[in-house]
Amino acid sequence: MPDKVAMSSDPHQLQIRPIHPDDIPALHAILSHPAVARQTDLLTTREYSQTAAEFQAAQTGLHRLVGILNGRVVAYGWLQQITRPRMKHIASPGLVVHPDHWGQGIGRRLFAVLLDLADNWLNTWRVELSLSPDNAAARHMAAAAGFMVEGTMRQAVFGDGRFHDAILYTRLRPPAAAQTRLTSTPLPTPPGHPGDTSRLIIRPARPGDEADLNEIWRNPLVARTTLQLPSQEIWVARSRFGEPPPPGLHRLMAETDGRVIGMISIFQNQNPRRMHSATLGMMVAPDYWGQRIGSRLMAAILEIADNWLDLKRVELEVNADNPTAVHLYEKFGFEIEGTRRFQAFGDGRWPDSHFMARIRE
Repeated sequence: MPDKVAMSSDPHQLQIRPIHPDDIPALHAILSHPAVARQTDLLTTREYSQTAAEFQAAQTGLHRLVGILNGRVVAYGWLQQITRPRMKHIASPGLVVHPDHWGQGIGRRLFAVLLDLADNWLNTWRVELSLSPDNAAARHMAAAAGFMVEGTMRQAVFGDGRFHDAILYTRLRPPAAAQTRLTSTPLPTPPGHPGDTSRLIIRPARPGDEADLNEIWRNPLVARTTLQLPSQEIWVARSRFGEPPPPGLHRLMAETDGRVIGMISIFQNQNPRRMHSATLGMMVAPDYWGQRIGSRLMAAILEIADNWLDLKRVELEVNADNPTAVHLYEKFGFEIEGTRRFQAFGDGRWPDSHFMARIRE
């Protein structure tokens, strides 16, 4: 942050600067406060060691600031820039203020500095944040800063004895070059089907799958409909399958005649207040499109979600210009909750992305 923004000579006015290890006690007092927990997805049982571990080192793409009033840290703000190559234009801000200082304009001051960082230093022109419908002050602040609602994620967070929705607010400032690449072209017709799929099996991942999976990931048609790149090297696939999966990740492969032709996964959110939800991702080799491989994979993974993990919410994202995939997800009970504009660059265009979810009552 530039010095002219970071410090103020008046000790009675808010000072804003990057975090420092000495701030950890005050940050812990804010992040573990019950009133703050009600407006976020934090827990009041957070221990000091957790806060210390979180702030002991820098994190890639994460910019963290504190607001200081009369020598005391009273607010914490952050800006997370997505580091994936196709989504570096996206940043997500967030902030919390100690309840003793609510209603004093501190959040607005800190929010303005975060947006200045996004706009004038990082060139992140899609800025998005998720807010509770009950947080009227934050929603008003977002609207005043030019944010617009793109949708509502149903029953996204549990807290205070009930499920809460989350409203997605976004502010867009796309450059002219991006606006000229909005037109979406239909997906090309994939090659003909290579053979019989009557021997298709659905199974967990195992060593040796990474070569087939990398071939699928780097196919331009698959890269277009996911967030992968056609330049992806085998090392990336090996890194994903060379170690045990992280907690919450469950993967299934579709195999026929010894070849992996598709994969589906769900990642159960590890935040205790969001563990009722999981994110779904899927891909199928284009030469097997239209053979109901996706339906087989969806049925298998949702059986795990419902009958083994007891998930209430399963969510996913899909390009708005991929109606075949949208129809498949709708067939399994997913509903469009909103549309992210300018979500990810790929194949020379900026497609919108529907976020969809299936809620199990």
